[in-house]
Amino acid sequence: PAPEVGDMVSCPITDPEVVGAAHQVPIGDLSIPATVLEAYQLATDRLAREDPSCGLRWQILAGIGKIESGHANGGRVTAAGDAVPRILGPILNGVGPVAAISDHDGGQWDGSTEWDRAVGPMQFIPSTWAGFGVDGSGDGVADPNNVFDATVAAGHYLCAGDADLKTADGLMQALLRYNHS
Repeated sequence: PAPEVGDMVSCPITDPEVVGAAHQVPIGDLSIPATVLEAYQLATDRLAREDPSCGLRWQILAGIGKIESGHANGGRVTAAGDAVPRILGPILNGVGPVAAISDHDGGQWDGSTEWDRAVGPMQFIPSTWAGFGVDGSGDGVADPNNVFDATVAAGHYLCAGDADLKTADGLMQALLRYNHS
């Protein structure tokens, strides 16, 4: 049976200081759907191999994923990690509190040939995806609507340059670069 609010599920910790440990995460407002949690953890494991000096932790990706898309709309992803339905942010046409960002992808990811929209579980602007998009799922396609692809790409974006997410200042700079709001 599926866990209910108040139940605890075990989540492995990939922090090198507590390797092999597990902690309990309550189901409810703090829950992370299993496939999405797996994506966060696999992404940080990959970044630890590719850029060990960065210090990215899965909890950072989880925080971003919670804010940007509610962990892919509460885990509405296929087993392969594709968001269903696709997750689209507001049209970035400069009206109201949003920036004006003209189309960069010919509507490929966001469906608009006039204005861009942030797309996918980690809410990538198409022009940013063009520079950081990566195939994290192993299917040969880098798709911002796939939680495995998007989390690895988010990790690369956060760790860009000489970012050191092990320090408070380095983490803050990376988070503000990701989404200044």
